[in-house]
Amino acid sequence: MGKTVYLGPVLTLLLLLVLIYAIISVGIPQLIINSIIGIVILLLANLAPQLNIKLNLWNILIVALGGILGAILVIVLHLGGVEI
Repeated sequence: MGKTVYLGPVLTLLLLLVLIYAIISVGIPQLIINSIIGIVILLLANLAPQLNIKLNLWNILIVALGGILGAILVIVLHLGGVEI
């Protein structure tokens, strides 16, 4: 039997580290704008019938913390068959 790897907590931890670095280097207002744009991208991408990404706590956290890159990450992982 193989081990089950849960990517959600690992990705969230990585995004938290990136968020801490970004707060120190960029500033909070730009992070808020990036997070809002990322969530809008995820919601717009979810309108495509092929994607149908489940909006759960982990997906929202990844996109809220990662912004645009977080949205791209969630979409690419979903297209690769990885459900977070």
